[in-house]
Amino acid sequence: MPSTQEFRRRIKSVNNTKQITKAMEMVASVKMQKAVRTIHEARTYVQNSWNMLVRLANTTLPENHLLLKPVEINRTAVIFVTSDRGLCGSYNADLYKKLVNYCSSVSENLKNSSQTSSSNNSKTPSVDVDIIAIGRKGADFVRRHNVGNLVAVYDGFENDIDFEDIIPISKMTNGEYLNGKYDKVVVMYSNFITSLRQAPVVKQILPIDKDHIDIEDIWENLETDKEDIEYKIEPNSDQVLEKLLRRFIRLQIFGAVLEANASEHSSRMVAMKNASDNSDNLIEELTLTYNTIRQNGITSEIAEITAGAEAMA
Repeated sequence: MPSTQEFRRRIKSVNNTKQITKAMEMVASVKMQKAVRTIHEARTYVQNSWNMLVRLANTTLPENHLLLKPVEINRTAVIFVTSDRGLCGSYNADLYKKLVNYCSSVSENLKNSSQTSSSNNSKTPSVDVDIIAIGRKGADFVRRHNVGNLVAVYDGFENDIDFEDIIPISKMTNGEYLNGKYDKVVVMYSNFITSLRQAPVVKQILPIDKDHIDIEDIWENLETDKEDIEYKIEPNSDQVLEKLLRRFIRLQIFGAVLEANASEHSSRMVAMKNASDNSDNLIEELTLTYNTIRQNGITSEIAEITAGAEAMA
């Protein structure tokens, strides 16, 4: 059985780890509160911009704008938002599963399309997935497991997130889409619901469609404008919509990164709290075992002293 000295070292080691996890929990809590305030402000702005876009899109034809025009899906780009660091519970693992399932569904659609094309004696479409990773953890996962084609990697936005930081990603996706490289662009991230609940979601951002948001109850606390109001638009709706579309795409990516940022800090806070609680339980168990061994040693020493005294008598 291990000695009491070894148990003292283990108790000290666990206690030092607990101090680290407790400090990380407090830091993550502060960052989460700041991130949550930011997304609550941004959600209203994103929703209002969405309402404006829907109104403008209803006044024109989708064929007049390339970003609205539906096309046959042959190649898809996924903006995959994860973290740069670990120690955040199942945050990244849930996103990995979502990505694998999404790529599997794309492969299944390819298989069904191939069967249909074969029956119609037409050309078989080639469906593929390119991944634009935001966060080193997601990029490493794609490299290790060969999920899709990793075409670009951006560092995660763990602390302050500026709208300008999204411009390179937005320009890349818009440009490749307009050039015909991609027929569909989606963003995959963890949607913040509560500090204890986050859900990985997929949102289609190109081509823009009024039914493209695949999130349950994401706007349940927001008031949507359902009034049928007629607006006068100058110079005309087509020109205004053309200017708005690219900004809207950038805003959608920005909103997804904000949601992911809050989810990451929340997951890390909960993970570190669980680690601290487990440290308390482990210290309690080690202390109990330590005291038991120490008591047994004292009892043995007393018995030996008593036996020796009786032998001398």
